[in-house]
Amino acid sequence: MTDSPTYSHLLSPLKIGKVTVRNRLMQTAHAKGFHAGNGLTNDRDIYYQAERAKGGIGLIVTGARHTHPHSTGPGRTLARGNREEIIERDREMCQAVQAHGGRIVAQLIHFGPQGRSGALDDYRVLWAPSTMKSPAYNEWAKEMTKAEMDEVSEHFALTARYSKEAGFDGVELHYSHGYLHQQFLSFVYNKRTDEYGGSLENIVRFPIETLQRVRDEVGPDFMVGIRVSMDECTVDGMHADQAIEMTRLMVRTGLVDYVSATAGTYAAHADQIPPGDYPENWLVKDGARMRQAIREEADIPMFIVGHIVDPKEADDLVAHGAADMVAMTRTQIADPEFANKLRDGREDEINHCIRCNQACIARLMVGNAISCVVNPAAGRERRFGAHTLTPAASPAHWLVIGGGPAGMKAALVLRQRGHRVTLVEADERLGGQLNLAARLPRREKFGFLPRDLERQLRKAGVEIQLNTRLDADQVAAFGADGVIVATGSRPLKTGFTSTRPAVDRVPGMDQDNVLSVVEVLENPDAVGRRVVLFDEDGGRYALGTAEFLLDRGHQVHLVSRFNALSPNLALTLDLPVNYRHVFEKGLEYTINSWVRSVDGERAQLFNLFTDRDSQTLEADHFVIAAGHAAENSLYQALQGRVSNLHCIGDALLPRPLQDVIYEGMLAGREMLDDPDRFIEQGELESFDHDWRETLGTQAQ
Repeated sequence: MTDSPTYSHLLSPLKIGKVTVRNRLMQTAHAKGFHAGNGLTNDRDIYYQAERAKGGIGLIVTGARHTHPHSTGPGRTLARGNREEIIERDREMCQAVQAHGGRIVAQLIHFGPQGRSGALDDYRVLWAPSTMKSPAYNEWAKEMTKAEMDEVSEHFALTARYSKEAGFDGVELHYSHGYLHQQFLSFVYNKRTDEYGGSLENIVRFPIETLQRVRDEVGPDFMVGIRVSMDECTVDGMHADQAIEMTRLMVRTGLVDYVSATAGTYAAHADQIPPGDYPENWLVKDGARMRQAIREEADIPMFIVGHIVDPKEADDLVAHGAADMVAMTRTQIADPEFANKLRDGREDEINHCIRCNQACIARLMVGNAISCVVNPAAGRERRFGAHTLTPAASPAHWLVIGGGPAGMKAALVLRQRGHRVTLVEADERLGGQLNLAARLPRREKFGFLPRDLERQLRKAGVEIQLNTRLDADQVAAFGADGVIVATGSRPLKTGFTSTRPAVDRVPGMDQDNVLSVVEVLENPDAVGRRVVLFDEDGGRYALGTAEFLLDRGHQVHLVSRFNALSPNLALTLDLPVNYRHVFEKGLEYTINSWVRSVDGERAQLFNLFTDRDSQTLEADHFVIAAGHAAENSLYQALQGRVSNLHCIGDALLPRPLQDVIYEGMLAGREMLDDPDRFIEQGELESFDHDWRETLGTQAQ
């Protein structure tokens, strides 16, 4: 895979132990939530991994796999690699990846104190290096005995043997992110006074013992790597200098074939899976230092993560010896064909990750399997993978009205299936409200989505008409074989909150000094210095607007109906970084409250739990972040006049971005009226060996 001179280093082969990987692009281990049924590999896993192998990726590391009964996660979301019956299923997954030229490694883990005692159908004691309370779930974990430590090492070895029998190219021991072995490597959590605590030499002892037991089991020729945290990202925690020295001690044993470097623990969860607020390449400098230290001990490669999104910069990292392999994990969730597109010079077809964490980690946090905002097929490859996109039986002419994300996605998929498509947009540019979202602080990557879709629409030959507003007569006269209405939504300014459903409109919300978020972002110069913002959203829509105004010198007081400031950001892991920014910039806020009325420049608040009036706030302008209403008047006017008519996106019902793009994909596949459009519970988690027929077995 060295056809592209632009990425000649990134696309060059790499030898790891006895294994040669075709390029330097990898997907690190990431929990996917595919194993809720029985903890075993299934078709959802197989199709997900195979899609990326077909797309040209070099190395895939599975999501973390439990090695021991006392290892529990947040729920039934991870594979149990220590169960012998997983071997047959893993063999199919390995063959599916390797048949398409990829390499695959099994990551082995003990969650230690970061599990939940009641995650499964019984109750299991949590283990830790020292008695402690978990940052993850606030549960107590007991200090392990030497016998229990030996038992864990034996189970790692057993799971490694099962992995080797299944045909994996190697195993990776998870020594990072606050799980059991990383806790031993942490002076914050390891308070032992025996030979496993107190000094650098002692705290690496248990991880090395586990490494030795695994190596004894799998032999010298099987790939064994470790994943380490370069930085705990906590006050008085371990930072790069100490992490480098600890890693040197482990590499010095000669037991390690590669090191994969990351950062963060459960006390700094966002640092494990950084949202778009983080600077790009934020771990690269420390990673280069670690690689240099490792090379002084052994001639083994090092992999690096850290919000690396630009393939040219990734190529430079390899070229300059800062890393041997570059992890672009969410990049390849968003676009499984990323590697092939780089190789073939098709960068203009790449679907870029917007780093929102909305459909990947946020879904996982509520017990669902991961997917992707920009790639709704992610996690659903068996149903919607590239192999399922079939040409239209009868190519026709479709009219799509509205160039927001849902309409753009529908138009693109229709065209990919062979239809002629005209996309009409009333504004001067495509993208809809995504263009406004990209104006919020540190949300510029939201602009990737409309840019990527527009490039692909134009390349595919979709006819795009901007600054064009059609009425019902014009649509009917257009004579399209099918019409999709995706006219979006308009912001509500009623002040309605679901915590007081009997009040349809707060008195005073019709005043000229009451603005919507959309009005603020479209015309920020019209906003007075003192602003009160009412938050019925609980996420970046409101808090991002507050920071947008703070950055422009406004005084902002946010009033939230929630019992915490922007609680929904906990799911997308951008809560800590946004708290830091808005607190440093002087945001004032009141929670558990709402507005009783607005009168001139005064707003009367009340407490939602007592229903008593509380403070009165004065402002030049009041901003309401309380949802949107569907803009569907055109759709209503077309009823009975167009036979093949559909309404999608916010025009049907305002919903999160991932929902409307998924719906756009269904519209493009002409599945909106298909009774089989629904994926029934457990349907994707079967195991029936059919991947050979549907995906093919020829390496690419």
